[in-house]
Amino acid sequence: MSVHPQDSIRFRLTFWYTLTLGVILAVSGLFSYYYFSFSLRQQVDVELREIARQIDRHQDEIFDPVADSVNCQPMHNLVNQFNWDAFIQLRSVKFHAACASENLLGEELQFGGVARQQVRWLNQHLESVEKSAGRSQRLLTHPVIAEGKLVGVAQVAICFGASEETINQLRLIYLLVGPFAVIWLGVGCWFLADRLITPVIDITDAAHGINADNLDKRLPTRGCQDELERMVISLNRMLERLEDQFRRVRQFSGDASHELRTPLTILRGETEVAQRWAKTPEEFRDILISNVEEIDRMERIIENLLTLSKSEVGELPLDIKEFSLSDLIQGLYLQSKILGEPKQIQVDFDYQAEKEILIKGDELRLRQMFLNLISNGVKYTDEEGSLMIRLSLDGDMAQVEIADSGIGMESHHLPRIFDRFYRVDKARNRMDGGTGLGLSIVRWIGEAHGGSVTVTSVPGKGSTFTVRLPVAGPDTLTPPS
Repeated sequence: MSVHPQDSIRFRLTFWYTLTLGVILAVSGLFSYYYFSFSLRQQVDVELREIARQIDRHQDEIFDPVADSVNCQPMHNLVNQFNWDAFIQLRSVKFHAACASENLLGEELQFGGVARQQVRWLNQHLESVEKSAGRSQRLLTHPVIAEGKLVGVAQVAICFGASEETINQLRLIYLLVGPFAVIWLGVGCWFLADRLITPVIDITDAAHGINADNLDKRLPTRGCQDELERMVISLNRMLERLEDQFRRVRQFSGDASHELRTPLTILRGETEVAQRWAKTPEEFRDILISNVEEIDRMERIIENLLTLSKSEVGELPLDIKEFSLSDLIQGLYLQSKILGEPKQIQVDFDYQAEKEILIKGDELRLRQMFLNLISNGVKYTDEEGSLMIRLSLDGDMAQVEIADSGIGMESHHLPRIFDRFYRVDKARNRMDGGTGLGLSIVRWIGEAHGGSVTVTSVPGKGSTFTVRLPVAGPDTLTPPS
């Protein structure tokens, strides 16, 4: 499936990175421009007020309010002493222009109505005055006060000149450099996004090539310990689990179809035989009895499969209650003696606990588990053999051992005997009517109770199944799949 360029992650990363930096540059540029402009104007205002303060300190030498006159020589002395570059003009108490600095060249500083009114109120007045050729200056009109009365006016002005030039250059730099910076950033982000997205594209292409037929393939790793690498590792682990589940499903489907095919084949064959050759009611009855046995066998297979399927999806909850495990095992011991009578099997019970063992669990499921193990022990033990049932308490774990003197198993069979439909001797198991699911159910019940089921076996000498269950019951009421 193709992706529109505007919908790609590469485009969106570039767009948002570029937009974000463009906004940051614009905001920072405007802020710095106005900040520097304000700072430069503040410096000019401070300088203007400092000149006015010096004139205030020498007002007695300069201003004569009685004669309404101004002595210009002290002002020129101050200009030469402090080397002021400002424009200075002094006015009498009646606002007549009296003295001016030489750099004014015969011009007068502006003295408008607002400035006059502020001076009458004995207030300073700061303003920016536009001059010719686009130049501007900062003008301070300062009332000179003695004993609370106005004795004269001092006007001080400084051209922005160099300050304005600096501000204009700064503005030009932002206007020219800003767009180029954003453009180059966009190009850099585009190639950077390409480097970031390329591994994702490789992983996507590799994932497209994985299906149910090649789940053994894995996504490529780069050897970098970053977030993408951890994601790839997680996906590969998921593929391992999927591969294992697919393998189990295929094996399960093949085994189930094979197990159900056998009784169906027998049913079909016996029915065809009955159609062709059966003549008497006894022959028909024998065939029907055989058919019912095969139907019972298929019913057991389907019931066991349904039990295991429900356990896998958590739809087979346990009914946890406290009960006497001692009574349960003793009852099963009595039943096992009956099961062993046809083969004259000696069944013994070894109770190794000093008191009654109470346990929390699903009594019905545990009975099913132990009865299944006992039945297998009787089934695979030869005539006049023996079966031992042993119950003990090991700390907070109850332990039940079921040992038979039967045919035993080779060691390479032991890791797989709890798998579904696995048989050590397939021909003999079918003759005995086994479904191949009993031990799978045994393992599920044991693990669902927080316990374990293990087996040891010696060929020709017998097998021992050991079940360990926590007395306090399972940690959770939801059995594991």
